[in-house]
Amino acid sequence: MSAPVIVGNRRTHGGFTRWAVLVVLVVIGVLALALWPRLFGEMTLTEIATAKAQVAELGKAVEHFHQDTGRYPTDEEGLEGLIKPPAADANWKGPYVNEELLTDPWGVAYQYHFPPSQPQVPFDLFSFGKDRTLGGVGDNKDITYGDN
Repeated sequence: MSAPVIVGNRRTHGGFTRWAVLVVLVVIGVLALALWPRLFGEMTLTEIATAKAQVAELGKAVEHFHQDTGRYPTDEEGLEGLIKPPAADANWKGPYVNEELLTDPWGVAYQYHFPPSQPQVPFDLFSFGKDRTLGGVGDNKDITYGDN
């Protein structure tokens, strides 16, 4: 508690009243509620853009692996084949990417499959997206190589 201050003939206490503090807290709360969706939405857009760029970079690395070795990494090798040389493959000239690139912005490993599940693509490469599950719409849509 602060010491009383004498102003003229009156004695006053320094500091804020409870009402002033309450009003300030309410104003801060209203501002936080108004700005949170905008800031959170920007973060989601940044994560999606990052994942798209990383999927594109991983796809190029897989293609580079293919050019050097004459084949795509197998399902067993997965994307680790871009970092660690496969056994008895003298044409491997990697590493093709940094290990940190193998995890999407939501902390889940990028998914790779060869042979692919669809005939029009040479391999499957995707992120589950924000919801961390297969499928999804909007911000939760999977991010797939070739869809960028």
